[in-house]
Amino acid sequence: MNSIKLNNLKFFVAVYEERSISAAARKVHATQSGVSVQLRDLESRLGVALFERVSTGVVPTRAGEIIYNRAVNILREVSRLSEDVAPEENILTGKVRIGIMPTFARSILAPVMAEFTQSNPLVVVTVTEGYSALLTQMVLAGELDIAVVPDGSVHDGLRSTFLDTDLEILASRRALPGVEKSVDLAQIEALSLVLPGQGNARRAKIDQVLKSVSQVGHTILEMDSMMTTLDIIKRGDFCSILPGCLCVADLDNPNMHLYPIVQPKMTVDYLLIEPAIRAESAAIRLFTEQLSAEIRRACEICRVHFKRLD
Repeated sequence: MNSIKLNNLKFFVAVYEERSISAAARKVHATQSGVSVQLRDLESRLGVALFERVSTGVVPTRAGEIIYNRAVNILREVSRLSEDVAPEENILTGKVRIGIMPTFARSILAPVMAEFTQSNPLVVVTVTEGYSALLTQMVLAGELDIAVVPDGSVHDGLRSTFLDTDLEILASRRALPGVEKSVDLAQIEALSLVLPGQGNARRAKIDQVLKSVSQVGHTILEMDSMMTTLDIIKRGDFCSILPGCLCVADLDNPNMHLYPIVQPKMTVDYLLIEPAIRAESAAIRLFTEQLSAEIRRACEICRVHFKRLD
C-alpha cells in the first residue's frame, strides 16, 4: 500500500460527514473536482472503494465506515502537533468561541467568565446562547470551538465528552395542591406548562414521559426563551419543567416552589461537543476545564439539596 497523504484523509472525512462531494468541497474550501481527485487517490492507495454513488450524494462502504474513526484520530493528532511544541508562556492569548444553552446562561456562565477573564485578560471570549440544534450546527460549521448540549444523537464530525447528569425540576410560583417534596406525574392534576419548542432536545423526552404516564391533559405553552419562561412562572399562572442547574439560584427562594420529578425520575445528561479533528488550544482547554467544573458543581448542589429534602 502506497503512503497516504494527509489531504487524502482530510477530504475523505469531509465527504463522509457531508455525504456529498459538493458539500464537502464547500466545507474544505476546494473544488468538487479537487475533492474527487483526492478521494480517488485515497481509494487507489488503499485498494478499496470508500463510497457508493447514489442519487442524493454518496454513502460510505463498509471500508469507508471502518477507516473513518482512524482518519479522524490521525487528523486530530496532527492538529495537536503545533500545540505540543508551542512555547510555554505565562499569559494565554487567542480566542475561545463557546456555545451554551440558556440553562447555563443564568447561573453557570457568569462565575466562569469572571474567573477566566481576570486570569487571562488577553484571551477574547465570545459566547453564543442557543438551543442544542443550533449550537451543534455551529460547531460542525467551525463557527464555535466548543458547546455544551443535552445528550442526543451523535453527529459525525463531532467529539463528545460526558459532563454530568442533572435533575429535571417542576418549577411553580405557587405550591401545588397535594404535592409536598417531589412530583409523581402519574398522580398530578392538570397543569399549565411552559415548555421549550419542538426543536429542543429536552422537549422530545418531556413529551414522551407526559404521554406515557400522565392521565390528564395539560395546557402547553411553547416558549423558546428561558428568561421569558422564568418570568411567566413568576407571574403564577404557569409552571415548567426545568433543568436543575437553571434553578440553583432559586433553591432557597421562598417565592419559588421546586419539585424534583421522581415518578418517573427525569434527568438530563450534559455533553461537551467539539470538532472531531481539531485540537483545542491551551486557552480553549482551560476555559473548558473551568466551565465543566462549574457545571458539575451546580449538578451536585441540586442533587445534595433535593436529597436533603427526602
